[in-house]
Amino acid sequence: MSIKNVALIGGTGTLGAPVLKGLKESSFNVSVLNRQSSKSNYPDVNVITVPDDLDVSKVTELFKQNSIDALVITIAGSRVTEQKKLIEAALNAGVQRVFPADFGSCDSADDKTNEVLPLMAGKKSVRDYLISLEGKGKLTWTSLITAHFFDWGFSNLLLKFDVKARKAYIIDGGDIKFSGSNLDFIAEAVVRVLQRPEETANKLLYVHSHHVTQNEILSVLEKVTGTKWEKIHESSEEQLRKARPKMLEGDHDAGEEVVAVWGIVAADWSDRKGFANDLLGLKTLDLEETVRRAVEKVDA
Repeated sequence: MSIKNVALIGGTGTLGAPVLKGLKESSFNVSVLNRQSSKSNYPDVNVITVPDDLDVSKVTELFKQNSIDALVITIAGSRVTEQKKLIEAALNAGVQRVFPADFGSCDSADDKTNEVLPLMAGKKSVRDYLISLEGKGKLTWTSLITAHFFDWGFSNLLLKFDVKARKAYIIDGGDIKFSGSNLDFIAEAVVRVLQRPEETANKLLYVHSHHVTQNEILSVLEKVTGTKWEKIHESSEEQLRKARPKMLEGDHDAGEEVVAVWGIVAADWSDRKGFANDLLGLKTLDLEETVRRAVEKVDA
């Protein structure tokens, strides 16, 4: 298996933009899929204009014309139908590797997680579809489970820290170890997978750039900011009890709260089967350096 030409869809998103940057800095030939009605602009990269409805036959032909070997999907994981169309086109065109939009805070392969967060079911269904295609044509897949987008999480309440207000919402005492991945680290993980196509084929892989507790983060936040933060203690059980019913009724903010909490109490990748930092040659990053950069960006 030899991968040279890589296509990305979702290249202006929170994750897609750094993944595109990482791919452009690699040795791969990079293309971006851009819908016909999109206003997105991608300088210095090959743009493949695709129909808005992602018509499978047309996308198949475009993949063939551009000799695409791998497809990285960084659109929202909830967009199941669109992902399956892209995957079908990839299969038909002889694409060798697909990354579904499985990146993110929680483990869509975990039964308890799927019970707590039904939105994970979409990610699982896409991966199940890929599994069903194994052995058909050249297509293989890799799912990268990254845990919370760590550095990005300081600009919102994903990690339960309000940087501007200097408030820390500490879950269950703050000593739970959890995983998180900086955005550029995830981009590097994608590149490393593509550089190791045989070892990573048809695998669910877990990575993290940080393996920390909230209390460890808070200590560094107080050092970096030179201030004592207000601590608000919360119970994960109580937060989930309050937020989940609202989430199930379609409340977006409640859904974000469930993801934030569950991504702390149930996202320790260090002992997961498939933890792939060593396989991919990835090292954890310095916590203080990440926190300092994140705080400077929020406070700017």
